[in-house]
Amino acid sequence: MSSIKDKSMQGLFLLVDRKSEKGLIRWLDRLNENNIPALVMADGATIENQPGIIKEAVSKNFDVGASYNDGALWPETHGDMLASLPEWIKVDKPGDKTHYEIQKIIMQHINEKLSPLIGKPIPVFSGKYFSYDDNTLKIADEMGIPYILARGTGKERAVFYRPLEYKSTIISVSNVPSKEMGTGSLCDESLASRKATPQDFKALLNNIDVDRVILVAQTHLSGLKDDWWDVYKEFFKSGRVKWQTLTDFVTDPKTLPNAQIPVNKQVAYMPAHTDN
Repeated sequence: MSSIKDKSMQGLFLLVDRKSEKGLIRWLDRLNENNIPALVMADGATIENQPGIIKEAVSKNFDVGASYNDGALWPETHGDMLASLPEWIKVDKPGDKTHYEIQKIIMQHINEKLSPLIGKPIPVFSGKYFSYDDNTLKIADEMGIPYILARGTGKERAVFYRPLEYKSTIISVSNVPSKEMGTGSLCDESLASRKATPQDFKALLNNIDVDRVILVAQTHLSGLKDDWWDVYKEFFKSGRVKWQTLTDFVTDPKTLPNAQIPVNKQVAYMPAHTDN
């Protein structure tokens, strides 16, 4: 009888840029050295202020998408999003604009800045905490963005959905498989936010038993702290995952009416009104 460690998984490595230039550069170098393909989700501030790093990621043949990390995009967090609009986004009278209008300004601005750096429109977009709503999907269709990242709905297994009403595919990322730690992406930041240690993270990775997984790293943590990076390094060396590019990994999405697609809004470190 084969053990969990003998089973091979299909995997996508997702690097989330959290305004850490040093951490992002270190991660790009480490992934390149280990021949790990990755989807790099560049933060709007980095796209705006550090375009050279984005060009470096492209030169290393990484897929590059865009993350808006300054506010969750759910309708119930609209007020919080308005209050946290970054300086690099110019919005005239934001309080007078609808949730759709604010999101479109954000997504269009990021696309205008990122597209020239990667040589094509944004392939993937994500909001803070992998939040999205119907407006995000509508705007993605208008802009030709093929993928939207979402909070996990299949526990540690990555799941793909295609809403009947829209063209974009929703990528539901892997979750932390722990009742004690609660919902969160399978990554260093989610574990650290739940007071877990790198050794806790290592134990979780060693016990994953799914056919496809999305492993996430955030630049401000494992990009800077070697005890967290060492967990990723050991997992890479285990050979348990066949790491793939975005388009190779996301196949055969489940097609459903959008209202039937599961949505996860459980964020332990946000106000309770965002949970459902």
